[in-house]
Amino acid sequence: MNEPKLVNKVAVIAGGASGIGKSIAKKYAENRADIALIDIKDSEDLEQEIGGEYGVCCKYCKCDISDYSSVKDSCDRILKEHGKVDILVCAAGYGPKIAIQDMEISQWQKTVDINLNGTFYLIRSFIEDMMRRKSGNIILIGSGTIISGGGGGVHYAATKTALYGIIKGLSYEVLSQGIRANIITPHIIDTPLLRTRYPDSPEINQKLSERVPLGRIGKPEDIANIALFLASDESEYICGADILADGGALRYKK
Repeated sequence: MNEPKLVNKVAVIAGGASGIGKSIAKKYAENRADIALIDIKDSEDLEQEIGGEYGVCCKYCKCDISDYSSVKDSCDRILKEHGKVDILVCAAGYGPKIAIQDMEISQWQKTVDINLNGTFYLIRSFIEDMMRRKSGNIILIGSGTIISGGGGGVHYAATKTALYGIIKGLSYEVLSQGIRANIITPHIIDTPLLRTRYPDSPEINQKLSERVPLGRIGKPEDIANIALFLASDESEYICGADILADGGALRYKK
């Protein structure tokens, strides 16, 4: 059995109640990190599901990341509970498929508030603790829509694209203070968000798989494995990077 990679680490996972975020939380817990889950859903049962299964401390904070005061309250609670935050994963996302001519201003604003503002609020809330300790690791979850243009609409593509600017600017500002920041770019991953656009059926799954040269739809665990590597000391020299995880779909189309 491999040695756990995150012993004595504290990881915050925003959007940790389902999909990629939940898979990352489980992978980190398996590798002995204590976990703080942030999500707008009622998910207190995950404390026992994840903490109990892996024997680590797992605490859940219900939080609306589009509201800075809610994020700051959660940050204060987590720091009081755990004493520090070593890893921040921003996996929360929103983006129903809407054509631009049908998009309400409120739908655009909600996407910006969650995907872009929420990410900034999370980083802003936890960065001071990381800077004080001169140690930290920030991982964002992007989207292949920045390459394909598809996957939901201009609201989703625009906000996900902005995350790459955050990573570049953040790395320029805080890398010298011991804080790394990287972004993972998933594409065609079997998550609840994907299933809002592509219902789970043999026919649809076959069509999606045919778009991937590797021959299958991606799993949340595929992204969690990358997130584990980025959170570990093994990736110490990777800074400000964009890691594409698409099974070849965006660069090696059939």
